[in-house]
Amino acid sequence: MTKSIQNKGVKRLLAKLALLALPFILWPLIEVFVLPMNYFTFRIWETISVNSMRIMSGPFYPNIHMQMVEEGELAPRTPYAQKRKVEWYTDAYGYRNRDTKNDVLLIGDSNITGAKLSQDETLAAVLEQHLHRDVYSFAPATVNRFLATDRFEETPPKLVIVSSIERRIPELPAIGENGINSELRDFTGNLISSSSFLTSLAVTADRISKLGLYHRTLADLERSLGKREYISYNNEFFMEGEYANREFSDEEITRIADVLEGYRNVLQERGIEFVFLPIPNKENIYYQLLPSQKQATFLPRLLAQLERRGVAYVDLQPTFRALYQQKRVPLYPVDDAHWNEVAVKVAASLVARHTTVAQLQATPEKKEEKLLVNFKETN
Repeated sequence: MTKSIQNKGVKRLLAKLALLALPFILWPLIEVFVLPMNYFTFRIWETISVNSMRIMSGPFYPNIHMQMVEEGELAPRTPYAQKRKVEWYTDAYGYRNRDTKNDVLLIGDSNITGAKLSQDETLAAVLEQHLHRDVYSFAPATVNRFLATDRFEETPPKLVIVSSIERRIPELPAIGENGINSELRDFTGNLISSSSFLTSLAVTADRISKLGLYHRTLADLERSLGKREYISYNNEFFMEGEYANREFSDEEITRIADVLEGYRNVLQERGIEFVFLPIPNKENIYYQLLPSQKQATFLPRLLAQLERRGVAYVDLQPTFRALYQQKRVPLYPVDDAHWNEVAVKVAASLVARHTTVAQLQATPEKKEEKLLVNFKETN
């Protein structure tokens, strides 16, 4: 009798616990299967980025077309946020492209992906208009990820442009770092991409893991309680503030130059041209707004080393500074640390004029046609 009563008590307790847990189990499913994908997010990046399923090919969900009114990452859902409508496309591999053609490959960070930029405003899209060649955005990604990706061995690009925002350049991995992880992800990514069912399953599982309401509520609480700090000077928001323009030692500069020279060497071995494209920090170009007004010296020192080593690069800093300081042309959104569409157009123009890049404008097909015509005329 006593044992029966105990069993009933345990069952009632389990039933109450199940009832208590039910909302927490059901809510993520409601987020995925009922609510719009971007219901709790402030930009497309968070909406379609891969959260936990790091076995998929790319950083975003594949074959997505989405439009959204976005806010900058530094002050979302605050009175300082500047709203902007943007459009995104991702390809079958989960990168921000309309197709997978790749005469020129852009490897980089969120600036190359195009945070708070519409599809046609990204560097890949604008550079494609300049060169009349197919430009593929492989971002965010690394050179090691590129080297471990089978599809680029089958159809290698003619030119690889490696880009990085200034503050992330010291973190660029040397050739071979995380190589096993990149190769493993290429294998699992190809497996998932080969099946629409596996792709749908991976995306669904990833969306469930995001817990959009929880993270949205947590961020709102942090803002309301003043726990979220913002770096702002003269009504402009910055990622790192004064720290961004710190000094680097000669040893640090040399180590970074070694990494970049390693990129050039391994790509040359594969018959691929290489160009480095550093993107100045907002603090670098807007240094006069900082309390100390200290100028950044990192990029000129690094590029001087690359010049001595014969590593090709495009220097955006002088042009960006002249545009902002002399003509007051905004190159970064007020509420974001990424470059804006004006900066992208300027960068694309400078990249297209670089000797290594400009030679691609004469396509092999046109050269072959010309040779064929000349051959026929002489015979």
